[in-house]
Amino acid sequence: MFVQLLVASLVVTSVLSSILTLVLLFTDVPSAVLYSRAILPLALGSLSIHFCSFLPVGVAIAATWYYTNLVADHAIQVLYATGFSYFSVVLPALLVALLATTFGFYLSLVEAPRGWSRVLDAMYLGPKEVDPSTLEPQRFYIQNNNSRTFYFGRWLTNDEVAEVFLQERNDDGSEKSISAPTGKFVKTPSTSLLYLADAVLETRKAGERSPTIINIKKLWIDSGMRGSATPERSSTYLAELGSVAFAAAYEGDTNYQREWMREAFKRTIPPILTVTYLLVGVRLALLGLGGRRERPWKLYAICVGIMVHHAILLLGTDALILRDRRLAWAIVAVIAIEICIGIVVNSVSPAAIRDALLPSSRHRRC
Repeated sequence: MFVQLLVASLVVTSVLSSILTLVLLFTDVPSAVLYSRAILPLALGSLSIHFCSFLPVGVAIAATWYYTNLVADHAIQVLYATGFSYFSVVLPALLVALLATTFGFYLSLVEAPRGWSRVLDAMYLGPKEVDPSTLEPQRFYIQNNNSRTFYFGRWLTNDEVAEVFLQERNDDGSEKSISAPTGKFVKTPSTSLLYLADAVLETRKAGERSPTIINIKKLWIDSGMRGSATPERSSTYLAELGSVAFAAAYEGDTNYQREWMREAFKRTIPPILTVTYLLVGVRLALLGLGGRRERPWKLYAICVGIMVHHAILLLGTDALILRDRRLAWAIVAVIAIEICIGIVVNSVSPAAIRDALLPSSRHRRC
């Protein structure tokens, strides 16, 4: 039972975290990063972050599904009849939950910060990994989060191009187009500049029909591509700090402290609630509330309820902390209540819980 539960938990958590990772990759990642070499470290970093967040949900869903099948196959009744106690029946699931909690703390304190570093490096370095010398003529290149389009007709020399066209679009609806017969890439340590000779600049504000045209003899533009030096990030974020550095980072103004507490709850809430989620799900399954054959929708409702509850808890924590850091005590109280619920539902007799959740069945028996 232990090995089956462990494998099922890993599979469910991997599927959920992979789905979210793919959705975010194709919705939030700029195309310049999505179709660059930075996509692999970005995907791996994002997967480790989401795996940590989904681990308590994956373990609870796998255990609930597994014990629901045992109840439907009457295996639990056989175990009770042979003298197994309730604790002995749920012990494999409890061991999986304790192992997942330990692994969850390792992920949240060690691997998730490393994952954030990979994600931030990829988002920053991805667009700057493009070397001008690797560009192919007669192709449209999308840059700056789809706000810039770059095109050139052919190469003249190793660093000079012809028939240059560049268009930039702003959020307010205004546009700027630049065309030039020739352009030359000039590398600096941090970026590659594009020198245009005899350029034509067309600007159009939102709502205007005709553009404003200006002829410019010499124009320098930051291409946003890689320079002569290897690009490096100059800033470090809270999410990528290791445990020791993160613990020593609680300082600064009120806004920074709120961000610190927000990140601290993100690192600690999922592992802490792993055992609670599992115990509640397994208890509901053993009560017959997740019937697999005659009413499978009950099992689906329990699984969806666990996911929705976890999402609301994490999003609510972020919202409360950003509103006022003193509300952290309310979050601690909610976590304590969750733990108490997990203990209570596994301490009260099954008949009492069944009658409380399904009072109509009690009236029918009478």
